[in-house]
Amino acid sequence: MKLKILTVIIFLILTESGIAYADGGKTLTLNECIDIALKQSPLIKSSNLDIEVSREALNISKGSLFPRLDLSASYFKENQDIPYIPAQSPKIQPKFSDQVYSWNLNLRMPIYEGGRLAGQVNISEIEKVIQSSRNEFTIQDLIANVTNTFNKILQLKKVKDANIKSVEALERQKKNVELLVKAERAAEVELLKVDVQLASEMQNLIKTDEAINRVMNTLALFMGVDVRDIRDVTGSLRAKEKIVVENVDVLLSSRPDIVALSKKVEQSKIRIDVVSSKRYPSVSLIGNFGNRAGAGFNQREEVWEAGVIASINLFDAGIISAEVRREKALYQKAEEELRYAKLKARVEVDNALSLLREAEQKLTVAEKAVAQSEETLRIEELKYRAGAGTITDVLLSESAMSLANANYYQTLYDYNSAITELKKATGTIEVKR
Repeated sequence: MKLKILTVIIFLILTESGIAYADGGKTLTLNECIDIALKQSPLIKSSNLDIEVSREALNISKGSLFPRLDLSASYFKENQDIPYIPAQSPKIQPKFSDQVYSWNLNLRMPIYEGGRLAGQVNISEIEKVIQSSRNEFTIQDLIANVTNTFNKILQLKKVKDANIKSVEALERQKKNVELLVKAERAAEVELLKVDVQLASEMQNLIKTDEAINRVMNTLALFMGVDVRDIRDVTGSLRAKEKIVVENVDVLLSSRPDIVALSKKVEQSKIRIDVVSSKRYPSVSLIGNFGNRAGAGFNQREEVWEAGVIASINLFDAGIISAEVRREKALYQKAEEELRYAKLKARVEVDNALSLLREAEQKLTVAEKAVAQSEETLRIEELKYRAGAGTITDVLLSESAMSLANANYYQTLYDYNSAITELKKATGTIEVKR
């Protein structure tokens, strides 16, 4: 009776745990999950905004190459008359007023900056490429995470199915033992052993079900949606995909994060020249055209001026030299970051290939283990019914079969995970545009 009550309670728990996904949302395939993630993930949206920022920074840099025209207007009330228009000759006296109105068009156009402005444009163009490459890497990383998480759910669902079958088998075994006990062909202790094994399998079922809930939460996080928007996932976990890796060096050189760091090195080198250009003269063309008037807008006069301004740094207490040394240090740092990224990428490829080879070998063994455990359990059940075996042997076989199934699905997941990690390591994850 206690066991029946426990079974009902567990059933209610499992039913309630599924309500979060059954009340709404959709049943999604892997491709649908990826599509939603590419549209809804905050990581992707943030990365897209980084590209937008770099695009506008490039526009700012290009704009600095063109003339700048400003319009200004002013009004001043003075405590006494002041000359708002100076004397133009001994015969043309200055004009005075205690109110001064004026407007001006101011023009400034850079003529020579020692390559600083052009260098800044190059830096901004490279930054745009860097952000695009980082965006590509973020997309591939997100797809890998969604894929692995999705496959983990499929694996756990298979384990859950195996748990349910094991519970159902133990329930049938329990009925058989009860009949044997009534017929005085088995001891009560054998029934207790079955009860213990059944309780253990039910606990495994609860554990697997809650693991599915947790992984489902992780999938929703990667997708950028509420977990209640996902009813369930559907798909098959197989080991049919094969990858042949050729020209690893070529693949690594085109990996998005490697491309971004390579461009960062190029960018850092240009920054050295941009900072060094501060030592050169700065020459600009300026012009000013406007109108000034006194009180009541009387005696209005046009005023204008044009000229060239040149400046060069003579002493700055070593600031420019310090900036150049800083940029050189940053350039060396960028080179080391690139070198480390290439080494790390090579390790990731080798590790993914190693895990893939290991998973392939494990799959063969795991498949045979499942077949063997099923056959062993069948034999032990027949022996027990014939009175030639013990319930302990049957329960051990049942436990071994459950473990073999769990190992098989874990190995199947490991294989697919290795495939995904290898694609990520080589930068070959397919991104649908």
